[in-house]
Amino acid sequence: MKFSKMRGLTCAAAGLLMVGLAACGSSKASKAQNVITIADTPIGWASYAKDTDLAGGKITPPSAEKGTIGGFGGQIVTVKTRDDFIKYAESEEPMVIYVDGTIDMTDLGNGSMVPDTVTGSTFALDKWIAERTAGTGLASSSYHDWKVKYTASQDGHFDESGEGAAVRAKMDKEWGELIDVNINSNKTIIGLGANSGLFGGSLFIKNKQNVIIRNMNITECYNPFPAVESNDGLNAEWDTVTVRTSKYIWIDHCTISSKFSPKDIEKDKFKSKDGEMMKWQVHDGLLDITNESDFVTVSWCILRNHDKTQLIGSSDKKTGDINHQTISLLHNWYDGCGQRLPMVRFATLHIANNYYSAGADNTWQRGIDRRKDCKIYSEGNYFEDERKSVTSRSDGSMYDVGSVNLMKNWLNDKPAWNPKDYYPFTAVKATEAKNQALTLAGAGKVPVVNADPASVTDPK
Repeated sequence: MKFSKMRGLTCAAAGLLMVGLAACGSSKASKAQNVITIADTPIGWASYAKDTDLAGGKITPPSAEKGTIGGFGGQIVTVKTRDDFIKYAESEEPMVIYVDGTIDMTDLGNGSMVPDTVTGSTFALDKWIAERTAGTGLASSSYHDWKVKYTASQDGHFDESGEGAAVRAKMDKEWGELIDVNINSNKTIIGLGANSGLFGGSLFIKNKQNVIIRNMNITECYNPFPAVESNDGLNAEWDTVTVRTSKYIWIDHCTISSKFSPKDIEKDKFKSKDGEMMKWQVHDGLLDITNESDFVTVSWCILRNHDKTQLIGSSDKKTGDINHQTISLLHNWYDGCGQRLPMVRFATLHIANNYYSAGADNTWQRGIDRRKDCKIYSEGNYFEDERKSVTSRSDGSMYDVGSVNLMKNWLNDKPAWNPKDYYPFTAVKATEAKNQALTLAGAGKVPVVNADPASVTDPK
């Protein structure tokens, strides 16, 4: 696509973007970006631009040159509020959406509903729960009151049941409608500043294609209404970012994290009807990619302070994932994450130049978790703790070259595939990848070259 076709951009703005694009160097991941522009070329699987997928199906990439281009060529807007962000992210038209500042998805005018401490609450959340439980057998005056009463109404060895289950499910559904943003196709979402992003929300990309998310702090997807599940404790539902049955997705230079660490959450427990002490689990996945998604790259991101971090392939029974789930994880920093770094089923997965550290709470338990029929090509990753680098499984295939502190016991001698057959990539040495991650991964590390201010339309 030529710059002259970009609606809403002046010639001066187009020229500025061309300078920015040249500075990025783009297609070789070993060359770190200097700036972020809406015209950048993705790296990894998101740049795939051939006309067939690995299953032999016919496909039409958004761009024959770049693969994923997001909302490039569409209207450009800058948003500062929850309502405007939802309006434009869920719209049908191609859009470039700049996010200015932090948007709290749980603040409807009474303040945030995300507590400051793992055992605390807020005025807005207490009010929310009191209004919705009034007149029921579990009428609760506060969030803490709800935790005690709901857990006491359930048997910890069975799925939730009775009135408590019905009241919880109703509140959980309404909570999901509050925090969930269904990103539509042909969107580019870029945080303007170092602190721009989404707080308390969930980004959901389902049955869509051609989406780019960059320079965003996406943090604390909090669920106050976890459900008791049979012999599995209390489980939350909403992921911070979900990619499901979608294609051509690029998530780049984002910081995706949780406010409360796994060790924090261990402090918040309540007794069930049958005497089980149950952990009040308020987080689900951090960045999950499932259900036949294709041509997805997560690059230069920080994933931090979370337990069940990254699920790629949700079930051994999802055989439709075979020859799909084409995903690249490049130049990311996994910091203080407990497990699933990632957990992988079926995917044709490239894991390169990532850095794995234990974080402040030392919550790292298990690293790369290979499961059914996965095909992992690993190169140049740096693990601070070799014992936790990879789980003791021999499922599927995992080949590695050049990683530091990676357990070799369960690796394969030959790769099941080679990324260079599908897109250009030159890995750096693992020690250099660690240093790059520490300085360049995450939001706010690379400046955003905005379009010409005269061409940016503020929402009305």
